[in-house]
Amino acid sequence: MNEKPSWLKEKGYLHISPTLKIGEEWQHYYRNIINKNFVARYAFYPLIHTNIIDRKYKKADPEKHKSQGRKHCHINVKTGKAEKSSKLRPLHYASHMDALIYGYYKEILDELYEKKLKENPQLNSSVNAYRKIEISQEDKKGKSTIHFAKEVFEEIKKRGENEEVCVLTFDLKSFFSSLNHQFLKQKWKWLLGVNELPKDHYNVFKACTKFRYVLLDDLRVRNNRSGRKSGFDESKLAKIRKERGYKCFFQSNEEFRRTIKNGKLRVYKNPFYSEDKINIGIPQGLPISALLANLYLYDFDLNIVTELVEGRGAYYKRYSDDIVVVCKPSQAEFIEEYIYTLVKESKVNISESKTENFIFRNVTYSPKHNDKRLACFKIDKKTNLETETPLLYLGFEFRGYKTVIKSANLSKYYRKIISVTKRRCYRVKKVLDKNPEAKEAIFMNQVKKLYNKPLKLSDSESSEKKSLRRKFSSLKKNERGFYEFSHYIPTNPKKESNYYSYVKRCCSIFEEEHFMNQIRKRKHIVFRCIKKHLN
Repeated sequence: MNEKPSWLKEKGYLHISPTLKIGEEWQHYYRNIINKNFVARYAFYPLIHTNIIDRKYKKADPEKHKSQGRKHCHINVKTGKAEKSSKLRPLHYASHMDALIYGYYKEILDELYEKKLKENPQLNSSVNAYRKIEISQEDKKGKSTIHFAKEVFEEIKKRGENEEVCVLTFDLKSFFSSLNHQFLKQKWKWLLGVNELPKDHYNVFKACTKFRYVLLDDLRVRNNRSGRKSGFDESKLAKIRKERGYKCFFQSNEEFRRTIKNGKLRVYKNPFYSEDKINIGIPQGLPISALLANLYLYDFDLNIVTELVEGRGAYYKRYSDDIVVVCKPSQAEFIEEYIYTLVKESKVNISESKTENFIFRNVTYSPKHNDKRLACFKIDKKTNLETETPLLYLGFEFRGYKTVIKSANLSKYYRKIISVTKRRCYRVKKVLDKNPEAKEAIFMNQVKKLYNKPLKLSDSESSEKKSLRRKFSSLKKNERGFYEFSHYIPTNPKKESNYYSYVKRCCSIFEEEHFMNQIRKRKHIVFRCIKKHLN
């Protein structure tokens, strides 16, 4: 092979195995990974596990909580204990060589999975997540969640011109951590067209299901004064970089094994279990995890397309664990029961609290002129009462007559701006405490990249404005025989993106400019925060 494949990429994160230098020697790694005997005997490293905390600013439940309004934490009436509304997302990531092997086998399975989907055009258009779906034959770029949301909203508008439309939304609970191993194995064999998995595929399957991991916090060092774990041992990491030429938590495999043997580092087994105490689930974060999740639900998707889309004229889309079905109101009860049955057959769980029913109908909003517009009403499960509430889907609120960015996402964006600005203000105050003659100033460029379009600098020679490009670094040996960081700018860098550019893309794809009005206060919030915390 003359060209380096797309899955053969260097990873920059720290792990318990050394970082790899995949440059001109990429063919060495390539030959090993495509060698079935090598993969069949390969011993996968433990994963590193951490939690991503997604803070939720939720409204209190009057039946459960003492407090009222929206908060990050509410007091339970019965227990008297605080209940945080934050959501924990468990993330497991593989060592560098392991990630390359997962990436290669993901490519093998992905090619076969795409062929299966394209056998049925309706099925191919219904599954959106973790796939590259081209915008058009002319534009080869992949669609984003903005495109997928617009497609659903346009379908509702089209169907709602002359009649009422029902929209059902479902959410699969703990999707990745609830996948049944035997069911997944059967689908893997079916995709390959074999009765038993080949030894190399079986070894990869075992690594995904019977995985082991270490906690990222266990790799931190304890503070001598407080006894709490703080950061990593930076002196040790720097020594490994300087003398060995790679980034790693351990100098060698021998040191890693010795640390485990001496009880200084604990290795855990797959923590996911079903109600029957059977081991289930795959780690979220591996290069192959997303594809396996799609493959797992192939029969689920096919049955819905066959029975509901082709058989009853419904409209179906699934983005990972978010499911939306557009149908006639008379079909809603049957479709909801049918999907619940399929979910049980697939041996996954559904979040009943997030299963919602919406009705879209044309209502008169200006009696004087008899003007009508499409409006969205949510049906309460217990009382069957209708409340005019927007449909939430893929980060958007759709009211029938208007689409806006989800208010919770905007709040999170503004809170991030305030948090960063506060930190800058506190840093300035620390400098002033040490040196009262220093300037009371904040470098606005550091804050502006959060709330404004990507920064540009004037070039004195050409008088043109050039975008600031992110610099990458690699370890190279110097004249003294030690390794040091060498910075470079990649030849084909990715476009700089922030929330501002995301909103601009929303305007472009939806062909509506009102999205920019939703972030019009961003600059005002920054200056108000500076005035409050700096002065």
